[in-house]
Amino acid sequence: MVEDDPVYARILRGHVGRLGGRVAEVVHVERVVDGLERHRAEPADLVLLDLTLPDSPPAETLRRVDDFVRGGAVVLVLSALDDPEAAATARAAGALEYVDKAKISAERIEQALDSAAVEAPAAPGEAAEHAAAPRPAPTSGPASGPASGPASGPTSGPTSGPAAQEAPGHDDPRVLAAQLVHDAKSWLTNHSFRLAALKRSAGPELAGLVEGLSDTARALDELLDGGRGLVMDETTPVDAGPVELRSWLAGWIARRSSGPEAAEIREIAPGPPLTVTASAAGLETVVGALIHNAEQASPGRPVNVAVRAATPVDGWVDLELEDDGGPWAVTDPGGLTTAFQKGDRGSTRAGLGLYRARRWMERMGGSLELIPREDVPGAMSVRLRFQSE
Repeated sequence: MVEDDPVYARILRGHVGRLGGRVAEVVHVERVVDGLERHRAEPADLVLLDLTLPDSPPAETLRRVDDFVRGGAVVLVLSALDDPEAAATARAAGALEYVDKAKISAERIEQALDSAAVEAPAAPGEAAEHAAAPRPAPTSGPASGPASGPASGPTSGPTSGPAAQEAPGHDDPRVLAAQLVHDAKSWLTNHSFRLAALKRSAGPELAGLVEGLSDTARALDELLDGGRGLVMDETTPVDAGPVELRSWLAGWIARRSSGPEAAEIREIAPGPPLTVTASAAGLETVVGALIHNAEQASPGRPVNVAVRAATPVDGWVDLELEDDGGPWAVTDPGGLTTAFQKGDRGSTRAGLGLYRARRWMERMGGSLELIPREDVPGAMSVRLRFQSE
């Protein structure tokens, strides 16, 4: 266990303790350098690796995943940060999974141990040899894993985003924002575990109060993710270039639609290639925010999303998205793209997502517009307008 939060370390030990004699030894360190030193001396079968550590910000931790893997370990990267790009980079570096700290359990740890047994880690001498070898440059950005962005190539355009840039320094606003959010969400995670325990023991007279506190914790969690996203967006170079929109959409839909609970996304009338001015990071943020809003409006069931791309007109390409997630119930659709606004679909995070999407479209030289739908009162389609190449 490489974890600097003593409360969360105790939670992890509790989960591991439920596995009984299957776990022979648990070693706990608080810094990644100490974890690697111990792993080289006595290779672990499983490493539970916190993403943000005192000696290692997230980008650096992701670069060290490969050291643990090549030393013979199965790695679970644990984080309080909701960061699809970091998750993709972790998997590309060899991590088995990127796990939300609030969702870790004895069962997930046992599944990782099952994988470690199948992988058959290298013998100690072999592991030490691997661990001492130079690390290859980390793979990140698009095409880096199951949840990553579009495949790289001549039609996908330049890659942007934090993982595609030179590693930021400790004073970089992105690093500071990540550290601030990580520390705040670590506290919220611990708070949520305590609330869950209280809910199990509280009587009916306290059930409403506990649920209200849980709702507050979830809202704060969403605000932290949204606020960090805003900082990351505004400090990430746009690097817009030619992107073939239809092939990007096809790849994105295939990746995003995997899994039993995922949204079902349909591309209507694929037609000929459409090359637009965009960036991979911008497209990931924009389309991802729209799908997340649809899923948030339909808890407990997959949603259907229709995507239509129009042929270029007067130098512009329009992309429209509609979903069956229900109405927003607002009188001013344009107000939903203002930060911290929301409609009946729920949380402030939805408003932040639309605001981030609009800002990315503007920074890529395009626009985002919400169009009221005639078939569903209160519902809207989203029109993205790109410059055609």
